[in-house]
Amino acid sequence: MGNQEYGESVLVVYAQVGKAKANHRVENDTQFLRPKSFSLPSKVVYLGDVATNTLAYLEHPETPFFSNPPQFNEQKWKFKTQSGGLHVTISSDSYWGFGLFNSGYLNRIELKGHPQAYTRLLFDLSASLGHKPWEFSHQPSAVKYLLKQADAVSLESNEKAWKQAFETARSMFEEQIFMIQEKGEAVEKRVKKASDSDGWNVAQAEIALENAHFDLDIAKGALADENAPGFERALARAEAYFIEADPDVDSEQMSDGGYATPQGQVLDQEEDSGEVLFVDLTSNSEEE
Repeated sequence: MGNQEYGESVLVVYAQVGKAKANHRVENDTQFLRPKSFSLPSKVVYLGDVATNTLAYLEHPETPFFSNPPQFNEQKWKFKTQSGGLHVTISSDSYWGFGLFNSGYLNRIELKGHPQAYTRLLFDLSASLGHKPWEFSHQPSAVKYLLKQADAVSLESNEKAWKQAFETARSMFEEQIFMIQEKGEAVEKRVKKASDSDGWNVAQAEIALENAHFDLDIAKGALADENAPGFERALARAEAYFIEADPDVDSEQMSDGGYATPQGQVLDQEEDSGEVLFVDLTSNSEEE
């Protein structure tokens, strides 16, 4: 379900909707997504957990525009947004139970951009949901629905697309660990050969190296738990500690902010805060 178009990769996957509530609206004049407190003329829309979490994991998404706004059925819609070079189109449709139950809805997710961006997004999305998005609550009806789509999708090909994206993201994370470990090994060799000097000493460097290895283990554990944000925070701390231990790094450059430190902004975030960057439109509490 992926193809190449003008140097960009396009991936389409389908996801089972788990939960949905009326916590958003669509502005009548602009067809833009708005929070439920929006006071101008607008319509209620049920985004559901899949779409809400997708928006939450986009770094700097544009306000979603509904090319097909909800009508009588508030859970049937289609919107588009963009985050950097990643274009995201999500549509919601009922495939079972005449649209009377949340479990009878699925989302079609079309992602266009660099594979590194959209595979990471699907990794985060899958990890954030309380269910596997490729497992449909009503499989016979899902089979019939997917066969009617222009994408020529089957349950098997849809699951394969999800899992391939998942493994691609995991491989990228593992490559990041490998690169930091290589840098760390080079730093350790320099520490063994170095002597105390102004602004640097072996004892402090060895402590920093211990901290770096500790955070590397945390990063590996977070990856095993499919916690990508926790993985990246721990890996950033490990890299910063290796820089701190490096006798070849100018201490003045570090103090001037030339290098990240373990006490940097990344540590000010709660490990599992789940803070939604799309603050105007989504929140963790809206899908219950």
